[in-house]
Amino acid sequence: MGIKGTDNNHVKSKKRDSSGDDNDEIKKFKKMKGEELVGFEKTKKRSFKKKDGGGKMEKKGGSFGQGKPSKGKFDKHNKMQVVKKDDNEKVDWKKMKEEKKELKQKRKVKTQGGSENFELGVTAKKIWEELRQEKIKPERKEELCSQLHKMLKGKFKGLIFAHDTVRVIECLVANGSQEYQTAIYEELKGDLLLLAKNKYSRFFVLKLLRYGPRDQKDAIILAFKGKVVELMKHKVACEVVELAYNDWANAKQRSMMIQEFFGPHFRLFHEDDLHNLDDALKKHPERRETILADMRLALQPILDKGVFTNTMVHTLLKDYLTHCKTEDRPAIIEILKEALLPIIHSRDGARVAMLCLWHGTAKDRKATLKSFKTHYMKIAQEEFGSMVLLAAFDCVDDTQFLKKAVLNEVMEGIESLTATDSGRRILRYLVAPRSPSYFQPGVLAVLEQGDGNVHSKKDAPIRRAEIQAAVSDNILKLIEDNIEHWPKNTNWTLFMGDALKTCNGTALEVIFKKLATICAEPYVPGVDGHFLEIAHTNKMISYIIKSDKDRNAVNWPLFSPILLHTVGEEAAGWINSNRGCFLLVIMIETEVPSVVEKVKEIVTPLKGKLKSQKFKGAQILMKKL
Repeated sequence: MGIKGTDNNHVKSKKRDSSGDDNDEIKKFKKMKGEELVGFEKTKKRSFKKKDGGGKMEKKGGSFGQGKPSKGKFDKHNKMQVVKKDDNEKVDWKKMKEEKKELKQKRKVKTQGGSENFELGVTAKKIWEELRQEKIKPERKEELCSQLHKMLKGKFKGLIFAHDTVRVIECLVANGSQEYQTAIYEELKGDLLLLAKNKYSRFFVLKLLRYGPRDQKDAIILAFKGKVVELMKHKVACEVVELAYNDWANAKQRSMMIQEFFGPHFRLFHEDDLHNLDDALKKHPERRETILADMRLALQPILDKGVFTNTMVHTLLKDYLTHCKTEDRPAIIEILKEALLPIIHSRDGARVAMLCLWHGTAKDRKATLKSFKTHYMKIAQEEFGSMVLLAAFDCVDDTQFLKKAVLNEVMEGIESLTATDSGRRILRYLVAPRSPSYFQPGVLAVLEQGDGNVHSKKDAPIRRAEIQAAVSDNILKLIEDNIEHWPKNTNWTLFMGDALKTCNGTALEVIFKKLATICAEPYVPGVDGHFLEIAHTNKMISYIIKSDKDRNAVNWPLFSPILLHTVGEEAAGWINSNRGCFLLVIMIETEVPSVVEKVKEIVTPLKGKLKSQKFKGAQILMKKL
């Protein structure tokens, strides 16, 4: 063991000696190289240059650590060139910055068509800076507009395609007199299509549509003739077409723009009596297949590019989905089902979403409703968006999914729904769907278009009952929180009557007790403020009492027993009022034994007084007794 240990120690000492020799050699090498690299101790990066004729990089200056510092310069294409420099030369960053600035200016000169236009643009922008100020005096504004127009006259076409000088021209159109607007328009009217397609000059065309006279707007729309489909596919020009169609085109011009999607024949020969696809199909039934095929062919590239926000596209999609074959709908719905959120804010866009819900499969409906997540409160409070939610309530069979995806989010902000007409429409539809008391015939006719679709299997009454069960607690809580003032508010009495008829929950009896307390005030004929003297409040109480018959059939809490118990002997005073007598008649008609018995117990001793009353309610009450 000792011998082995000795050998090992010997080997270790030998290694240490060898290591020491190596270290000495390294130190000697570094010292030698250090004399050659004086002043370059901190240089750590390699320098590279391209080989002649190739894209491969090679090191400059030999091995690592021996490269010379390099200086960057820009060539005519504004690309960095790495050049070799002397050992003691420093990088002149100020000079490099000036060179870059000079190149940038040369590019601007080239973009604006020469140095003359460039200098003109620089001078014009100085005037524009003052002209665009809000507090400028009218006299000074007119002076600057005149100066600017004289300077740019005859040269607008050379300046309008640049991002900075086009703003000068727009400012002159917006602030100048009609004379300047007309002069600029006359100079550029031959290039309206080209201007509409450029991402900078399109703003000038938009300004003409907003501020120009009617004849200029008509000329712009006329310039689109035969090119509407092409322009709608263009991501820049489609914005100009949208403004022209949505804000300024008259019925004839809109018809012209819409017809171009019906095929080549209609692009060349417009027919004044065709306003939409329905008119075209009725007038030319023999061309139905061709028109629909051409329309699909024109819309497909627009949909592929995701141009969903234009109202013209909404109208075309609505017409196509309404009239196309059943087997052609799924392909369009597949494209649209997760892209409907931006378009449901217009009338036709909301109709497109409704058609997708009605004719889409259960999977398509879920995908559409999931895409609306976190936006339901905004949708519910919009005039057209709320119609999409009503269509969903009518056709989605999976009410558990509907509760989780839609109703829970809507019910979280239920108090906000009471502040808008559209929000109240949602609440009313939940408690009384398709009720003519709340909804106009036109609204009901639209919703009826979705009835009988092939993908909704569940019976409508069952679906509605399940939805009402899902929202009952939230609606009753809303009524309980507002019970102090809603019974006397004309906007809410009818809603309360329907809600208390269709909703059941723990808060129902609490609401009944608070309503009974309001009715318990002694009645004095002719004194304002009592519920018998307020027509809409009395009608609400009558409706709630009448609903006791239905509630009794399903073992829900009843209002009449609570009302009679709370009012007590004061109910005898109701026979002095026509409305009060009718309330007692309605209680008898509920056919709830305990209620009928209690009413007769109160009224029978007062028969003599009741006979002397002259109003209709007293006579009917006597017959019921």
